[in-house]
Amino acid sequence: MSNNKQSSVRILSNKIQNLEWVFQFNDDDPIHFAEPSLFGYSNELSFTIGNTTDSIITFDDGKGNSFKLFAREKKSYNNEQQ
Repeated sequence: MSNNKQSSVRILSNKIQNLEWVFQFNDDDPIHFAEPSLFGYSNELSFTIGNTTDSIITFDDGKGNSFKLFAREKKSYNNEQQ
């Protein structure tokens, strides 16, 4: 008797027709921050963060909560190899 099991993973994707990009803190209401350009017709959003100390993207929810995406010098952590 064989113990080999076969499985498959399917990713279903539904295109968004009236697209906007949002961010959300916890279960609060999502906050709109971008939508496709009417002239560019791009339905993708990309972030580019350079390798300088002023490469920062900050999201604020208007309630005092914020999070950042940014570049920094790599830290060395205990019990972690670099």
